[in-house]
Amino acid sequence: MNWEISILQGLQAIRTPFLTSIMEAITALAESLPLVLVIGILYWCVEKKKTVRIGWIVLTSSVVNGVIKNLVRAARPFQKGIVSPVRVETATSYSFPSGHTQTATSFWTSAMMIFKNKTTYGIGCTMIILTGLSRIYLGVHWPVDVIGGIIIGLIVVVAADKLYDEDRGFTRWHVIGVGVLAFLFLIVPIEKDLVKAVGALWGFVVGCYIEQNYIHFHTEAPLKKQLFKIAIGLGGAIVIAVAFQFITQGDLILSMLKYGIIVLWLTAGAPYVFKTMLK
Repeated sequence: MNWEISILQGLQAIRTPFLTSIMEAITALAESLPLVLVIGILYWCVEKKKTVRIGWIVLTSSVVNGVIKNLVRAARPFQKGIVSPVRVETATSYSFPSGHTQTATSFWTSAMMIFKNKTTYGIGCTMIILTGLSRIYLGVHWPVDVIGGIIIGLIVVVAADKLYDEDRGFTRWHVIGVGVLAFLFLIVPIEKDLVKAVGALWGFVVGCYIEQNYIHFHTEAPLKKQLFKIAIGLGGAIVIAVAFQFITQGDLILSMLKYGIIVLWLTAGAPYVFKTMLK
């Protein structure tokens, strides 16, 4: 604990507005919106099968992270008065393990594992380290949270990848499994971040299963049509999110349904529109 306090307070002592803005930008890259943008564009326009594999790993990692947080229930450093936090609105759950760090680890490690090139290795390793550092610098995580996020993220990448065959895609057993998981978490008291992760994982698996068995959209298209895909896909997700904003009102079941339907739209609804309108 003492060495962690020394690191946290040492980083707080060297904060500057410029350095803080950089760290805030780095930490933001491991949040929902940038990841949805990147994974959505890759899925719709670049490489469907490989993106599904990455999405499966990242969302599985998010669920595992939420489960561990709910079990450990560790307080964050600023809650103990150790440091003053920056961008505290990103600290929405328990402290261990760091969700941002684990997300960055699962995303970039899966990308490195799939694409296997020096550029991905370099960017991936850099982003994992910088994301972890940003969480400590901003005073929202203990160093051990970041170390735990990296280790657990790596373990989840290996385990989740073994549960998915890129050529076969999702099977009915994947659909049944995430359905049972979603049901279990509806009857067990958990916090909102884990509800969101479970809902998103359910929507992702069901949506990709529907797409691979019944829709079969193509990623290749002229630039104008690719831009149309992105506009329709993201626009639809925004409409769904806004509509649910008025009816969820803190209800966990509706919150899980909200994220499930948004991801279901991104993975199956939008591709169906693409295939129908872009013949």
